[in-house]
Amino acid sequence: ERCCNTTLVAYPTALVALVVARATRQSAARCVIAGWTAGNMTAAALRAAALVCTLQTCVALSARAACRPCAPQAEPLKWIIVGGGPHGVHIATALLQQVPGVTTDNLRIVDDNPELLHAWKTRTRDVGMSHLRSSASNHLDVREDALKKYAAETCGKDCCRPGKKSVFAADYMRPRLDLFNDHCDDVVKRHKLRESHIRGMVSDIVPGAITSLRVRRTDGLVDLRAENVVLALGGGAPAYPEWVCQTAVSRGLIRHVFETSSEGGDSVAIIGGGISAAHLALRHSRAGAKVHMVFRHDMREQSFDCHQDWMMTRDASARTGFIPERQLAFAGVESFDERRDIIRRERLAGTMPASVSRGRNGLRYAIEKGAVRHHKADVEQMVLDGDGVSLTLTTGAEIHVDRVLLATGFSKKPPGAGLVERMVRKSDLELCSCGYPAPDKYLRWGDVYVAGALAELELGPSARNIAGARLAAERIVEGALLRRV
Repeated sequence: ERCCNTTLVAYPTALVALVVARATRQSAARCVIAGWTAGNMTAAALRAAALVCTLQTCVALSARAACRPCAPQAEPLKWIIVGGGPHGVHIATALLQQVPGVTTDNLRIVDDNPELLHAWKTRTRDVGMSHLRSSASNHLDVREDALKKYAAETCGKDCCRPGKKSVFAADYMRPRLDLFNDHCDDVVKRHKLRESHIRGMVSDIVPGAITSLRVRRTDGLVDLRAENVVLALGGGAPAYPEWVCQTAVSRGLIRHVFETSSEGGDSVAIIGGGISAAHLALRHSRAGAKVHMVFRHDMREQSFDCHQDWMMTRDASARTGFIPERQLAFAGVESFDERRDIIRRERLAGTMPASVSRGRNGLRYAIEKGAVRHHKADVEQMVLDGDGVSLTLTTGAEIHVDRVLLATGFSKKPPGAGLVERMVRKSDLELCSCGYPAPDKYLRWGDVYVAGALAELELGPSARNIAGARLAAERIVEGALLRRV
């Protein structure tokens, strides 16, 4: 703005870059040029300024192209899915494949992460997971054999057979994490779900025949409307024990594996006795850290975190002739308080499969060899100690570590608690005594659908798992097809 016209005409590249930078509100880039006068701005300086403007503009345009922009809506969308994790992605895929009229033009996935499945990939990578706990039939595509076919096509048939080269574990054909994630990316790409992703945080929902949503984005608030809305909000907020000091959390001395990076130090205490805690302990011990595990019970082995009955879809039941008796009995229980009690009994928290606990690469061996020390106790008190943390255990033992990593699962509150409570206040929706919705058999709760933890009073203890995503999609698709009739 302070450069004379003759100078800018002599350097049209800088002029174009400045105009584009101003159009995209790249104030930092404008300042590079505006800070120079015609008298002291050399040709090299102008070229450098133009390059800065162009690069910043490209970065801005690239970030905006990462998900679909929010243009003003002329007509309501058919579907909006709130949540871009495994549940949201699988439900979107099922709707696109199985419900006539649903396309990427009338379906959106609202998620505040830079890409779909971002939280899933980050968490599983950080804990050091190598294989999934669930079998090959649990994935984000629709056909039950889709993951096996993908593995055969991309890795070769030999990789699907038992042996060292197999991309599936010997027990229950559990897929390797990198294979599973590659297949997820393939599902997202084939169904063009990236184009349906709106990056933002849903701050308000007003249910109705046409449901309204307010989405908070970095560039402001956007209002959306849809005929159908699915709340696929994941497992909820991480559970923090009462002894945790907020100062230690803010300083990064205590971290929850579901929220921040699980990097440790030369010594680390891992709180929890489930599969995530086991993966973390093995990962850090292999890296040479001194590892303490604190959980109050012996190691408990379970192949899955609930009985396989709870994971069987209706399609799988019809194909195999196997009757999931637990699901049928659960559906016959009218009291939601009783259903909550069943979920507590049937969900096998704090367990790990034999593949993680046994063998020379397992946790038991690491404990026997002293690479990991198991404290059969609870934490009674914590104290900040210089650049680390001192923990006093209920056994009277004290341990000093550089970092404390919490693998304590999710809190008992429902996911999106604030959003759910605002919805209840603005409509006739009701919550059960445990604070969770009570949807119908198609997972419809008033004028919205629910999935994940919000659907567990209808689906049972597997609702939060990938198997639960498949159960939820099956119910929602069935309900959507009935509403079309």
